[in-house]
Amino acid sequence: MRVVLDTNVLVSALAFPGGPPSRVLELASEEAVEAFVSPTLLRELARVLRDKLGLPDDTVSELTSAAAGICKLVTPRIQVDELRRDPDDNRVLELAAEAEADYIVTGNLRHLRPLAQWRGTKIRTPAEFLEEIGSPVD
Repeated sequence: MRVVLDTNVLVSALAFPGGPPSRVLELASEEAVEAFVSPTLLRELARVLRDKLGLPDDTVSELTSAAAGICKLVTPRIQVDELRRDPDDNRVLELAAEAEADYIVTGNLRHLRPLAQWRGTKIRTPAEFLEEIGSPVD
């Protein structure tokens, strides 16, 4: 199963261990799911960890490296311009298309989650994803 982990899921899983986002990342770490990330999403992850959470640079580097070590790095070759209210969310769709993802796992309830599905890729919150695949949070 191929999944794209949105930046907000990675932030929650890495900076606030426990709960559904952590379980999703754990499944990727165990290779129970194949998770994908792009250079753009890794840069966004670093920015959020540093600027919004105020984490020191060495911690940001550690957490970003951890995400890159768990997820497969893919650089999308296509461009999508479907989400006009928040164009940055198009980067997640581009990654999903390039990775041929079955799921986008996101906490973005405003722009991504309302789509429910995009080009055959299901869009779910971490809790919804875990429930759908039958993997409970410990």
